[in-house]
Parts: sequence; C-alpha cells; structure tokens
Amino acid sequence: MASSLPDPDATVGTLFCTLVDRRSSVPMSDARVTCVVGGGIIQVDVDTRGEFRADFPQGVFDLVISARGELSLTLRGIGILAGHTQHILRAFVPGEDQGSDGAPASALGGYLTDRLGHPVVDAAVTATLVPPPGTPLYGGPHIQTYAAQTDRVGAFVIHAIKPGTYDVVVRNKQNTLSNERITIPERRVFQRHDLRLMVTV
Repeated sequence: MASSLPDPDATVGTLFCTLVDRRSSVPMSDARVTCVVGGGIIQVDVDTRGEFRADFPQGVFDLVISARGELSLTLRGIGILAGHTQHILRAFVPGEDQGSDGAPASALGGYLTDRLGHPVVDAAVTATLVPPPGTPLYGGPHIQTYAAQTDRVGAFVIHAIKPGTYDVVVRNKQNTLSNERITIPERRVFQRHDLRLMVTV
C-alpha cells in the first residue's frame, strides 16, 4: 500500500544526522552541531550513537560540526523539506575542516506524486548544470550533475547545489517521467520543486 503524503500545511522538517570518524567508523559521540537559524543559534550535542535529530523551518542551512574541541566539518547547503525527515550520514576526521571554501550553496527538493496523488517511490532525480552558450561539447569543463532518489513518501532533497540553470530529470527503472529546466539563483535558497507526474504507480 502506498504511503500517504506529509501534511501539506507543514512548515518545518526534521534533520536526522549520523556522524562517524572516517578512520575507524566509530560514532562521533562527543560532537556538537551549530546552526544559525534566523536571528538565533541552534546547538545540538550528538548522542552516544553519534546521532542527532533537530527540527528546522523549511530552508537551506549551513551546519558547523565540532568534535574534540576542534572545528571538524562544515556542511553547506543542507536542505530541509517541510513535513519530511531528512537522513544524512557524514564521516570525517576531527580537526580537518572539509568545507572552508565559503561558497554559498542552495538546496533543491520536493515531493513527487503520480496523477492520482500517490507518492512516486524510488525515482531517480538528477539536476545537470546547463553549460553557458558557446561552451564546447567536447573538451570543455566538466558538467556538474547532482542526484537524489525519492523515498517512501516521494520526497527528495539535493543538498549543496550551486547557482545556475539545471535540467532536472526524473526517471524510474523503465522511463523518463519528467524533464524540466529550473534556475537556482545566486543567493542561498531552498528551491521547492513539487511535481505531479502523468503516470500511475
């Protein structure tokens, strides 16, 4: 039986994150996560399993993770989709910050439903950067592609997507279900992209 969609009036989503030491795969039970939300700061200590759970308003956030008293990881452009629980697993080495480029990043996410309103589960969603006019087809710069997969409620989130114009394609095992062009603006945003597809699941 298909899962029901989340509350359409929801304004917050949940981030459930697991943090492990990249060298040993041991949970980072002494880590602290800091996030600026609006005018305030949220700080969360992870539990003994290296996990934390926090509710955020729909949007895009940067998370700063400290472990053993050192800045260890900056996660930029983490998208929170309203009514959805986003699961993230990150492995890092304490003291080696891997996100110091300072570049703002956005997020793209939404819910996919079929023509009857049922969730479209396990669909592949790709966002491929459209190169500027005049870019050579061969031998030019690497084309940036981001990917996600819909979950049991048809939700998907692509984190840390850079500004630009993208071809967003939805596929299942047999067919291309949708192909749309969208633009991620220069400022940091959460780009909500719900789709009702003309298929039945």
